[in-house]
Amino acid sequence: MAPHIPGSIDGKLLGLYLSDHLTGATAGVSRIQRMAEAFADTPVSAELSRVSAEITRERDVLLGLIRDLGVRQRPHRQAAAWLAEHAGRLKLNGRVVRRSPMTMVLEAELMRAAILGKLGGWQTLEELAPDLGLDPATFVALGNDARAQIEALSRVHEHARRNAFRQNRDIGS
Repeated sequence: MAPHIPGSIDGKLLGLYLSDHLTGATAGVSRIQRMAEAFADTPVSAELSRVSAEITRERDVLLGLIRDLGVRQRPHRQAAAWLAEHAGRLKLNGRVVRRSPMTMVLEAELMRAAILGKLGGWQTLEELAPDLGLDPATFVALGNDARAQIEALSRVHEHARRNAFRQNRDIGS
């Protein structure tokens, strides 16, 4: 059975919902890729790289779903999310050239919250999957991946907060 939006589901509302999640995914991919690059010299580098690859893949899954369902894409929203994420990097943190030790703490917190939102999206799609002609197991697996990503970012957060606010810190250890 090919994916489709039946008359029992408000296609316009579902399209907006999926577009909003794609907007979040666009900003999330940009943020996590930057984190993986910026913290490549830390003990949490491997976890950040893995989560970055997974989030990038999941954004592609979401794009494919939007195409398969024939939902209208709203590229201006993704462009705005990308711009907002990049503009957010310009905040003053008391450092001109180097990153602030608190950056990893804040970014891990932001990404955990974003992934929790993404988990809600996968749960919603799991619920709607049978009506949309989709396999609910796909969204169960994506939800499990999101939970693992939250756990990984919790470990990143633990590493970061252990050192960020101490006078004698070593963010790389």
